[in-house]
Amino acid sequence: MNNIYEIDNFSFGYYSQKKSVEIKGKLTIKKNDIVLLSGNSGSGKTTLLYALKGLIPDTIFGKMNGTILFNGVEIQKIDTAQKLKIGLLFQDPNAQMINKKVLNELAFGLENLKLPSKEIKKKIYEIAEKFEVTHLLNRDTIGLSGGEKQKIALLSILLTNPDVLLFDEPTAFLDPESAKLFIETFKRIIKNKTVIIVEHNLHYLKKYVNKIIKIENRIAHSIEPNNFQWNFDLPKINNDFISDKTILEIKNLSFNYKNQANLLKKINLIVRKGEIISIIGKNGAGKSTLLKLMAKILKPVSGEIILEDKINYSLKEYYKKLSLLWQNPENHFLFDKVKKEADINKLELFGLEDLADNNPFTLSEGEKRRLSLAIIFNNEPELLLMDEPTFGQDPQNKIALIKMLELLIKKQKSLVIVSHDLKFVYAVSDKIYKLEDGSLYEIK
Repeated sequence: MNNIYEIDNFSFGYYSQKKSVEIKGKLTIKKNDIVLLSGNSGSGKTTLLYALKGLIPDTIFGKMNGTILFNGVEIQKIDTAQKLKIGLLFQDPNAQMINKKVLNELAFGLENLKLPSKEIKKKIYEIAEKFEVTHLLNRDTIGLSGGEKQKIALLSILLTNPDVLLFDEPTAFLDPESAKLFIETFKRIIKNKTVIIVEHNLHYLKKYVNKIIKIENRIAHSIEPNNFQWNFDLPKINNDFISDKTILEIKNLSFNYKNQANLLKKINLIVRKGEIISIIGKNGAGKSTLLKLMAKILKPVSGEIILEDKINYSLKEYYKKLSLLWQNPENHFLFDKVKKEADINKLELFGLEDLADNNPFTLSEGEKRRLSLAIIFNNEPELLLMDEPTFGQDPQNKIALIKMLELLIKKQKSLVIVSHDLKFVYAVSDKIYKLEDGSLYEIK
């Protein structure tokens, strides 16, 4: 049989949500197809990947209608051996980590395949060296950066050599260098494999995709790659609203985690009112850590952080002036309904008004990111610190975000952005810094 998947009028409703995912139509995915799964944020792409892995409806609970056949058998009825032939990389790498140590995380799938321990160790060290993560093997998974977690999650799947690879935004948390390394590996591993991939960084995939499934208005249809819009231009912000007044100054800041060498060494930075500054750099360079230091979540080893000419604010005063967008959107959620997290005007700005009665934790990853943005914009603080604000966002939502940033700088609000999305960074930033080897360098 040449069809590895047959999908017929798939729908799925989460028990905690009023809105269900519905993908009308019949689709086939043939053996060795490289498929791009496209559609707006919240259209059901991730849910469909969960279904293709066989996680719905028994592991991820809800009501499923329609049929999905895997090698001619209903996906709910395939046995464990068949499920091991399907590898899934989650959109959120935190959801994939199940072991305390990186080494154990990488060994887990191979142990399920009952390989000898000597062979397991050999395979792990070979792939770790190839991906330059040998230094992470004895680390705790909880202490890794988002990008480092994404690498380890990816490698744990590649080690088991499945027949089908389901990738949910594999480059979202990766720096450009690591993303290119992923694509180089992708190029090597796709031979004799079926791949279904959700990805907003489309330029990486154009050479390899032979089929596109686009979900529009709950209807899935196939598009020829030559007829697909691969490139999107983002509008650039021309910022005429920067003041001479400083909102934040960092002086000779140094920081290291316990039992590690200095992560940050004598960092100096000035952020002016109305200015947008972006910080780029490799995974694990310390970018998210620097934002947490600015937000007083971490304490520096040495150096000063001065907000509006003052060092000693109470935390209550400090957080009236400053907000942090966490890399993981779920860190923002406090309530059981979306409408309790932010006012309706902010929800409308981010296209979330129809989800007002949903539980925030049941949203798609892209919707979670938009809700977290609505939350930090809710009180419009003087300074916004944003960690990967475009994660999970399609081009239309990135454009909407840029328009929001334009409104903020007109009010002389300031932003410090950490992102691997270079197209977005160059569209919005007044200054761009690179964090490398513990030091911060201005590159624009």
